[in-house]
Amino acid sequence: MSINSQTEIKPTELTNPLCIAVDWGTSNLRAYLLDQNGKIHDQRESDKGILNVAPNQYENVLIDFVGDWFADGVPVLMAGMVGSRTGWQEVPYQNCPVTLDDLSQHLVWLQTNLPGPVAIVPGLQGRGLSGCNDIMRGEETQLVGVMDLLQEQGLQDDVLCCLPGTHCKWVRIENGQIHQFSTTFSGEFFAQINTDSSLTRGLPQSQTFDKAAFEKGLHTSQQQGGLLHHLFSARSNYINEEIKAEQVRDYLSGIIIGHDVNGMLSALDQKQQHQDKVYLVGSKKLCERYACALDVAGVDHEFIDASDATIRGLKRLAAKSE
Repeated sequence: MSINSQTEIKPTELTNPLCIAVDWGTSNLRAYLLDQNGKIHDQRESDKGILNVAPNQYENVLIDFVGDWFADGVPVLMAGMVGSRTGWQEVPYQNCPVTLDDLSQHLVWLQTNLPGPVAIVPGLQGRGLSGCNDIMRGEETQLVGVMDLLQEQGLQDDVLCCLPGTHCKWVRIENGQIHQFSTTFSGEFFAQINTDSSLTRGLPQSQTFDKAAFEKGLHTSQQQGGLLHHLFSARSNYINEEIKAEQVRDYLSGIIIGHDVNGMLSALDQKQQHQDKVYLVGSKKLCERYACALDVAGVDHEFIDASDATIRGLKRLAAKSE
């Protein structure tokens, strides 16, 4: 039974929390109760992403989910697709160039019946390497977290970040600012080909990563002919028994990720924006594939878990907004 906004809320056991940090995406809802040092006191995860929430029910869903954490004056900071036009409330994008810490000044505070203030972090819009419009929502908070981590470690925050996912983001942080970022369609493109394509139809699915097949795809992506030609080689190589049926999907993954990495590094080199090291921010499983592609390209890399980056980002924005 859904709890409405008039339900009595049990206060959190944590004295004087910093904030309730919420990562509300398309498919999943994650929340973290942070203490004044930004450490996680409690955390929860749900499948109540925005696709699974009815309009005008966001406040009730949040109460159901973490109502026992609420306390007078404790802010709730939310990032992700919750701020899209299909989310709780559409929050305007901030234009690049933007200073990441300045996002704390552009939080959108909502009208709610909750005991503490509730805000959504705005996304970013700018121009990609092609000169075309580009947008992000959710990743900007992860990038605030990356900057926070680098500064904590005493490292410069002039870095190139790759955020693999459904729509992969390539972003340079320069002295705490983002001037430009570029999105590639790699994740969703592979998902579509993997689900409904003559290249994979009727072929077996495998839960085991075939690294050899993936690396073969990476090396194919470095040859002449372009992406569309290389994609068809998955079918012809299978028919001619150069790869096995169970290898086709990882081979295709290698081709697509290889083209993503090769194309973006080449474009960044031409604009003299390429770093010697790339920070991979995302899930470990997907970032491992991008790490393989960067190894083939001869580029150093470091992994940062996406959830850790989001928590750090929301912690920093909460502290800056006080």
